[in-house]
Formats: sequence, structure tokens, C-alpha cells
Amino acid sequence: MNGLIFEALKRTLKAKGVTYRQLAERMGVSEPTVKRIFHERNCKLDRLMEICTAAGVELENVLGSMNRGPGPVNHIAPDIERKLAGRPALLFIFVMLSEKFTPEGIMRSQGLSEASMFLYLRDLEELGLIALGRGLTARLLVETPIQWNFEGPLRPLFEMTNKNFIGWAITHIEREATFVSFSRRMRPETAEMVRREAEDLANRAKLLAHHDQHTTPEEELVGYKWTFAFGATPFPAIMPIGPHPRDAGAFDRPAAPTKGRRPLPA
Repeated sequence: MNGLIFEALKRTLKAKGVTYRQLAERMGVSEPTVKRIFHERNCKLDRLMEICTAAGVELENVLGSMNRGPGPVNHIAPDIERKLAGRPALLFIFVMLSEKFTPEGIMRSQGLSEASMFLYLRDLEELGLIALGRGLTARLLVETPIQWNFEGPLRPLFEMTNKNFIGWAITHIEREATFVSFSRRMRPETAEMVRREAEDLANRAKLLAHHDQHTTPEEELVGYKWTFAFGATPFPAIMPIGPHPRDAGAFDRPAAPTKGRRPLPA
């Protein structure tokens, strides 16, 4: 049995969070048996189909995802980023295309006319980002996934989209979105553990999405956004307090050093 099939199967198991032990329990065999199958990368077709059933995936979808694992990230040339920065709508069209939306899907999502969609696609082609086909078809000329430069000219646009998303999520809690925000004090080692776990979850979500995009018809897919920020809380920047309005001399005094000072009683 082709080793590529087992690589695709392993990606599927990882995306679904299914361990060898869980797979073995669902198949009614021992965990060493499952490990041996994946190590030897060889089994009969009926056994392969049994593995797929236990993993909750169709064999044809596994075959379709072969050689489609997420590759290394790619970057957009700085001069192209500068041009996109001046054309927000063009950037958003390209981002949606890179997320496997078809032009027809973008039209439905954004309520665009065919004329507008065609003009946007033609502009992207002039930038060398896509190749236009017949009708409203386009082929990306940049390999995905794309790593944008968040410190470059596109930063204001990415800040705007994330602020818009957070605002939308807050107003749609428990109906269409999940929004969690809190501040807690913890050891740096604990914070590092939390950060790693969040990155692992984000990577799993990307892998699941990659699998779905290559095995599911577009009309059955829904766009989801993940926005996550975690770090030592910069309280003065996000929750500025400043002097009390009646503290007349506050602006005439230099700021008192905080290191080594005992906190005031609550």
C-alpha cells in the first residue's frame, strides 16, 4: 500500500484529534497492531477501509488529500503589499481567494456584481497574484499559506479587520461567536505553557480547515475567523487611568518609580 496514503491518514487523524489508542479501540484491535500497520505502511484494502471508518473519514477523501498537506508559508513582495495597502477591497478579495473561496462564492458573500468581480480579478492579475481563466475563474500564482508582514504597510488594515471582528463577536456571543477576554496574574512559566497550548490548538484548526477545503464542496463550507492574543498585559496602554481630575499638581510632578514600592491597600 502506497506510503503516501498513510501520510494522508496520519494528517487526518491529527486533524481530528484521534490517537492510535482511540483508533484501536474503535477497530477492536490492540494499539500495537495499529502502530505496526502505520509503521509498515502496508495492509489490505478492507483493513484500510476499516481504519477510515474508525477515523470517521471516507477513503476517497483521504486519497484526495494525498500530497496536499500544508506546506511552508510564503510571503508577498513588499512592493505588492504597498499597492494592496492602498486598495483594501482588492486585498480582501485576494485574502478570500487564498482561503479557497471561488469568485462566485465571494460574489455571493459580498453581494458583488459580475462586473465588479471581474474588474477586481483583473486588477489582481495585473499585480501578478492570480491568473484569470475563462469566465470568472482564477488561479492563485502565490502558494498558500501566506504569511503577511504585520509590521508593514498592511498593518492598519489588519488592525481594522481584527477590531471589526472582535466588535462583531462581542455582539454575537452565544449565538454565532465565542468571545473570551480576561486578565489573570500567573507565573511566566504557566503563561508559556498556555501560549504553547493555544498555538497547538490553532495549528490543529488550520490542519482541519486544510483537510475540509480539499475534501468538501465549497457550498458546504463556512468561513470562520480565529483571532487570539496573549501576553503580559500592557495595562497603561489598554486601560489608561491617568491622574485624578482633582489632583491639581499631578502634571507638575515627575512620575514616581514603581519598582520596590508596596501597593496601596485595596
